[in-house]
Amino acid sequence: MSNLNKSLPASIASDEATNLLATIGDAGLDAAISSGALDGIPVLGIATGLWRTGKGVQQALFTRKILRFLRETNKVSDPERKYFLENLNIEGKSEEFGETILLILDRIDDTVKPGIIGKLMAAHIRGEIDYAKAMRLASIVSRCFVQDLELVRSFEQGVQRENTPIAESLLAAGILSDGGFVGGKASDPLSGGTIFYLNEYGELLLKFGL
Repeated sequence: MSNLNKSLPASIASDEATNLLATIGDAGLDAAISSGALDGIPVLGIATGLWRTGKGVQQALFTRKILRFLRETNKVSDPERKYFLENLNIEGKSEEFGETILLILDRIDDTVKPGIIGKLMAAHIRGEIDYAKAMRLASIVSRCFVQDLELVRSFEQGVQRENTPIAESLLAAGILSDGGFVGGKASDPLSGGTIFYLNEYGELLLKFGL
């Protein structure tokens, strides 16, 4: 497991990963796994080895989630990705970073959120989000129902009317905050209720992840 953890940051910085990810689409993923075409990417080489051994659905999904994550992080420039890896190694956080992200990806129940988390980590690699906030955001996204995140794209502060249950879920996840309560009109019951607003993590998610 240690080798798998360390292989993720190495894959982010890998030139070969960038080249391979640009040529392999979702439709050809299973063939690429079976043929060993992904083995040049450290983390995918290990993950696809496990997939070929077990041939399980979970292993295949895990490999797809890693692939979608890497597609986003490898859009960052080569110098920035290599500098990111060097800093992780200097700070002794390479294995911690890999383990945390892989555990998050493993528990995600869809193949959309890995791309969102990849975008957030790309922002961290570029220096736009610090390490602690990026990792917290990754954890927050993993806990959300993916369709609920669509509300963030068009979010407007205030009472959320029929979207209140979704807003309450995003509040519990840590993306929205409670701005108090406002009374509604008797003729329009949905006009009253909790005032929701995007907090710092919601703003970062909207700017860098969605």
